[in-house]
Amino acid sequence: MIRYGNPGLEGGEGRVRTIRCLVGCVIALGAVRAGAQGGVAGVVYDSLSSRAPLANAIVVLVELSRYATTDSHGRFRIDSVPDGRYTLGFTHAVLDSIDLEAPLVPVEIAGGHRASVTLATPSVATVYGHLCAGPRDDDTGVIIGRVVDVDTRKGLGGAGVSTEWTEYTIAGGRSATQRLRAAARTNASGVYLLCGVPTRVPLDVITELTGFRAGPKAPAPDGRLIRRVDLALSLQDGAARVASVGDSSQAVPAAHGTATLRGTVVSSDGRPLHDAVVGILGTLDSARTNAAGAFVIEHLPAGTRTVEVRSIGWLREIASMDFPTNGVRDTTLSITRKAQALSPVAVEGTRSNAWMELSGFDARRKQGLGAFVTADEIAQHNYPDVTSILRGTKGIRVECLANKRLQGVPCYPIPLMMGISDFSRADCVPNFFVDGAQVIVDGAGPPSKSPFSDFSNMVPPASIRGMEIYSNPGTIPAQFDRTSTTGCGSIVIWTH
Repeated sequence: MIRYGNPGLEGGEGRVRTIRCLVGCVIALGAVRAGAQGGVAGVVYDSLSSRAPLANAIVVLVELSRYATTDSHGRFRIDSVPDGRYTLGFTHAVLDSIDLEAPLVPVEIAGGHRASVTLATPSVATVYGHLCAGPRDDDTGVIIGRVVDVDTRKGLGGAGVSTEWTEYTIAGGRSATQRLRAAARTNASGVYLLCGVPTRVPLDVITELTGFRAGPKAPAPDGRLIRRVDLALSLQDGAARVASVGDSSQAVPAAHGTATLRGTVVSSDGRPLHDAVVGILGTLDSARTNAAGAFVIEHLPAGTRTVEVRSIGWLREIASMDFPTNGVRDTTLSITRKAQALSPVAVEGTRSNAWMELSGFDARRKQGLGAFVTADEIAQHNYPDVTSILRGTKGIRVECLANKRLQGVPCYPIPLMMGISDFSRADCVPNFFVDGAQVIVDGAGPPSKSPFSDFSNMVPPASIRGMEIYSNPGTIPAQFDRTSTTGCGSIVIWTH
């Protein structure tokens, strides 16, 4: 057998991988001629993660212990190889992370020519069967990763890792919902594996160990079989014990962490953004940027947290980062996606909104799975703001929700729902979407202005073409379902 080193899931800790020669390997060695010199070249393809040529794979010509590393296009080349029969294999971090070896491929070089070979990772069925028990359902995969101590970077064994989602079924004109959960414990090295998780649904992965929590961290819902989510826990910061890992309305105001986030928010062209709101999911702390785009947020719980940036006229951006205990994290946050401004369109006859129509607004309205408000209904009542439209809508009540951290501060009216995942909650702030993009709204605003009032001013009733209100489990379309993190329903607004 041939042994060679390659870094695996443990990061910088190299581990020895083994490639075993095929039957007849010794005979093949004897068939090598010292005369003609050829070579082998080809491409390594990844069908598991990137679904594209695989860069930085180490290709080995086993019998001669010759190596080559693939370029950004997955290409490799090994020259000056005597004629003979050989075996090619390769390794890569995507395989090391799941302790899997790529199949070996025989290759023959004759007449001093260069042989062309295509190498690929194992099939989806092979990999899933290697990792998980039982059959694989369509559009499901695995999440793999490592949980470490945020300060020492050592793997944490025994940490719980989990994610939740809602599964919907419609049969016979009736809908049903089921709350599903995938959970696992890390091994001694801190490695975990979640099987059977949906690959095209937004998910939030969280971790917990002896009461300390971190997360959420969201893998991209890109349909890939294998996605990686690494998390870091602080076992020293007391605020990490009570930190919420989802809805900020569940955060404990008295919890003061040891970490600090400071930085700058810039637009896609590098200019600083003034008055952008930067917050940490699971906390009540946020800050607005100054004229230079700078901000500082103190007393954050250490560990992996998700930072969100909101600015009127821009789509919300989120980023996950690790905060050390008693440390300061400096960063530059860039908002790269500007909210799309629709050009005025003159239409004769029935007015319409392409986004609204393409999203299936009318189809959902006919199914009656939620409450719906049309532009005609809004025009008939001459509503002054979004709050007035929602007041009295089925499943919604409007209350004054005072700031949880400031005493003597006047409250501000905001639409509220009953909790969906926790029916004992009566103060759920809905998840808001405008033209398909989520807008984060928190009812606990600063003394001078509530974030919901910002949102309400941003969406005047005259600009609204339709509204969808989902306050019951089993009715929320998957693209608007954020119950895994907030436990609340959703309000979807479509504009001109």
